[in-house]
Amino acid sequence: MEASVTRGDLIAIGVDGDGRIWKGHFGMAAEYRLFDRAGELMEKRANPHGVGAGKRKDHSDPTLIMDLLPECTTYIARRMGKQSQQRLIELGVETITTDEPDPLLALAAYLDAS
Repeated sequence: MEASVTRGDLIAIGVDGDGRIWKGHFGMAAEYRLFDRAGELMEKRANPHGVGAGKRKDHSDPTLIMDLLPECTTYIARRMGKQSQQRLIELGVETITTDEPDPLLALAAYLDAS
């Protein structure tokens, strides 16, 4: 029997269509890669609020992304709005910004520092 995933088990990284860390704001990433705390890719999840989704909701509302990624309490991004970042922190989500374009290298740096 597989254990269920609970909030806090996974790390989300917003990526573009080429699999690089999305250069824009986290909430507008086309897709999220979800990793466990050992660095294993668990899932790729499309962002219905992101670029190219056809619908553009207000990406400055962090609860939209929290609802999409309920099992994640760490978000790694290239950019994140300061107000959204502060709100996420208040809601218990760790926010990490990086200049690293490769999601695996950014994840490894985060895990090494943790």
